[in-house]
Amino acid sequence: MRTFLILALVAVSATEASLCTAMDDPTHAQVKSIVRTGAMMLIGDSCPSLAGNIEKVLFSGKCANLARESVCFASRAADRYDGVDTVSYGLLADGVDNLAHMGNLACAEAVPCFKQVSKAVKKCIKKNPKFVEQTIARAEELYRMRAQAQVEEFVNSKSDTLFGEIASLAMSEFGSVADIRNFVNTYVNDDLKSQIQSDAQAAAGQIAALAKEFCGNGCVGETASFVKALFRSMDAEATCTDARYFCDGCQSGANNYFNAGGDIPCCLDKLIQKGIEAYDYVAESYGEQVAEWADLVSAELSAKANARAAEIRDAVLEQATCIAATYNTHKPTCA
Repeated sequence: MRTFLILALVAVSATEASLCTAMDDPTHAQVKSIVRTGAMMLIGDSCPSLAGNIEKVLFSGKCANLARESVCFASRAADRYDGVDTVSYGLLADGVDNLAHMGNLACAEAVPCFKQVSKAVKKCIKKNPKFVEQTIARAEELYRMRAQAQVEEFVNSKSDTLFGEIASLAMSEFGSVADIRNFVNTYVNDDLKSQIQSDAQAAAGQIAALAKEFCGNGCVGETASFVKALFRSMDAEATCTDARYFCDGCQSGANNYFNAGGDIPCCLDKLIQKGIEAYDYVAESYGEQVAEWADLVSAELSAKANARAAEIRDAVLEQATCIAATYNTHKPTCA
C-alpha cells in the first residue's frame, strides 16, 4: 500500500502558488544550457532542426510552466533531503504540498506538453526515417566516450556487493542495444512478444483513463489530506523513524490513524485495487518466465551474492505482508 500512496502524491493538488522565486533564475539558465549542449551532442546530426530549437520545444509554449516548476521542484527536493541519511514519514509529509503542486500541474499540463514534444519528434522522423536508429547509435557512442570508464570504475569499487556483481554481469552481457536485442530474440519467443505488446497497450489505455478520472473527479484534495494525516500519525510513533520500514512502529501509527476514523478515499482505493489486479495478472501471466530469467542471473552470481539477494527478498516480503495486513483490515467499503 505504501508504494501506491507515495505514487499517488504525484497526482494530488493543494496549491496554485508557484514554487519558483527570482533566486531560481540562475538554476533555470544552467539547466537550459545543459539541455542545449546535450541536444546538440545527441541529435545534432540525426535531427539538427530539433537540436537547434530544443529550448523552444521543452521550455516554452505548452511546456513552459511545467518545465519551470519542475526545475524548482527538483531544487526544493534537493534542499529538503540534502545531508539526510534517514528519511522519516514526517519528512515525507512535509513535502506533500510541493508534490501536490506538481501533481496539479501534471493533471492540467502534462498531456499538452507531451503533444508538443511528440509533434517535434515526429517531424524528425519524417525528415529522417533513421532518426531513432541514429540517435541510439550516437547515445552509445557518447556513453563510451564520456561515461563508460567512470561507470566501470564505480561498479568495480562495489565488486564485493550484490549490486556490484549484478551491475558487472549486466555490463558484460549488455554492452549495446544490439546485445539487448539479441537477448530478447534468444529468450523471448514471438508469442510472448505479442502478449507483452498487447498487454502494454491495454495497460497504457487503462492508466490514461484512471489518471483522467483521478484528476477530474475531485479526488486530488481528498488524497492530499489523507496522505498527510496518515504520514503524520505514523511519524508520531517514537519507534517509526525510518520510512523504509513499515512493520511494527510505523504500522502501529497507521493502524491508530485508521482506528481513529481515518479512511482511504474510495477514488484512491480504486487505484490501489487496480494495482493489485495488475500485480496478480503479471504474476500469473509471466511468473514462470521471470523465474527462468532469475535463475539465469542467479547461476552467474556468487554464493555470497545469492545469499544477500535472498535476505533482501525476505525483508521485502516481510514489509509487504505488514502493509497488506493493514490495508486488508482497514480498506474502505466503496460502491
